Amino acid sequence: MAEQATLARPYARAAFQSALDRGGDALSGFSYELALLTGCVEEPQLRAELLSPGRGAAQKAELIGQIFSDELSPHGRNFVALLAEQDRLGLLPEIQHQYEQLRAAHEKVLEVEVVTAHELSADVEANLAERLSRRFGCKVEIKQRLDSTLIGGAVIRAGDTVIDGSVRGRLVRLAETLGVRRDAAARSTVA
Repeated sequence: MAEQATLARPYARAAFQSALDRGGDALSGFSYELALLTGCVEEPQLRAELLSPGRGAAQKAELIGQIFSDELSPHGRNFVALLAEQDRLGLLPEIQHQYEQLRAAHEKVLEVEVVTAHELSADVEANLAERLSRRFGCKVEIKQRLDSTLIGGAVIRAGDTVIDGSVRGRLVRLAETLGVRRDAAARSTVA
C-alpha cells in the first residue's frame, strides 16, 4: 500500500496542479473524472482488460475513451493516455484519494468522520459541523457512520485528532480510573 501511495503521488500532484492552473471549476471537474476512472478500474472485468499485458497502452486508453466518450475532457483523456503509457492505470484509486486530499487542503475543507450509535438529525449535524469548523478553523464535511456498540454519544475523527465522547469510551475511562485507584490503594495497604 505504501508503495502504491508513493507511485501515485507525482500523478496526483500533477493532476491537481494542472486543474488548479486551469482555474474555474476544473478542480471539481477533474474530481468527477477521477471518480469515473476509478470506478472503471475497480470493476473486475474492465480491470482485467485494462491491466492486461496483452493490450497496448493506446488500446487501453481507447477503451476508456469509448466508455466515457461524453464525460472525459481533453485533459482527462491525456491523463488516461499518460497513465496507460506508464502502465499506471491500476494506481487510479490511490491517485484519486491523494488528489481529493490535495483539493480538500487547498479548499480548506476537513473531512470529519462522526461515528454514532444512532443517525444524527440534520440540525444536530449542522450544529456539530459549525462547532468543529470553529475548532479546526476550516470548513468541515461530516461523514457519518453508525456503530451500535457505542451505546450513545459519538467518536469524532478529524485527521490525526480523535475525540471520544461515546458512552462506551467514557465507561472504559471510568473503569481504567477506578482500576488505577484500586491498584494504588492496594499498594498503599501493603506498604
